[in-house]
Amino acid sequence: MEMQHSCGLQHHLLIVIFLIIGLLLSGACISGVKVGEPCDPEFLAWYIGWYCDGDLEHPNEMCCEGVVGAVGINGEGLFGEAVKVPCLCRVAKERSLGVAGLDIHNILRMYPICDGVLPVGPRTAEACQGRV
Repeated sequence: MEMQHSCGLQHHLLIVIFLIIGLLLSGACISGVKVGEPCDPEFLAWYIGWYCDGDLEHPNEMCCEGVVGAVGINGEGLFGEAVKVPCLCRVAKERSLGVAGLDIHNILRMYPICDGVLPVGPRTAEACQGRV
């Protein structure tokens, strides 16, 4: 059982790495994002909106990839403080996320379900205050 969980985590990590590489390449070629900037808020908002259209309490693997990427890219935080999530703040401002009926609170609720490792909580959205 432990071996299956480990393999699943490795698979999940590999997919997130490919997602980030894809974001780098697509950002450099399509939307004018500088090379080296892993956060492409327009793409991530579309991706989350497209794949997170079902049960938000049980998000599918593709949905989780977008959620973990949006929160984790450039994300940081210390125990007891609001986690800084600059990429997620930018994703949350994208119109396509709202059109899909999602917001920053939905993403943060799914993040731990998707095995995200940052200590997100009720105060995390505060880090985006004024930017969402």
